[in-house]
Amino acid sequence: MLVSAAKVPVLFLLSLGVCFPVLYIVLVLMGAKLKFSQTLALILMAMSLNSVLLASCAPIIVFFVVTGSDYHFIKLLHVFIFSFSGGWAMMSLWQGLFAMCEKANLYPRQAVQILKIWILVFGFVGTQMAWSLRPFVGTPGMEFQIIRQHADGNFYSAVWHAMLSLGKEAQKQIHQND
Repeated sequence: MLVSAAKVPVLFLLSLGVCFPVLYIVLVLMGAKLKFSQTLALILMAMSLNSVLLASCAPIIVFFVVTGSDYHFIKLLHVFIFSFSGGWAMMSLWQGLFAMCEKANLYPRQAVQILKIWILVFGFVGTQMAWSLRPFVGTPGMEFQIIRQHADGNFYSAVWHAMLSLGKEAQKQIHQND
């Protein structure tokens, strides 16, 4: 748990380091009048909101871990909670930026639309970054590792396989109860 607690801020900062420069440069080229520090502060505000939302969901995860839920369910629960928190944070970033820029006439309207595309890119980079920094949830039967050494597949195929495994486990439970 301590390693994962350290990995999440690293995940956010590395993803931001990869994605922020292109956003700032594109916005400047489109005529945005926000300073570098203002743009960065807005995005860090969204990252802070994301962190608070993730922390507030920790009791839900603990509940399911303590009640003995399946590993694949716990993994998918983490994916869902990260998606929910990240989506909410990015939505608030977009709304905050839109409201601030409309009031102060700091952005051309198309620059705000660029932010929507950047949010998608940030999400894709973030999920692959999370895959690179895994494991966040320890795999049963494997010894503890800070970062997984072999890089098989990608985030999206891992989520797909977890859903298939969870479905097979559910079918197995249904057949056992019959």
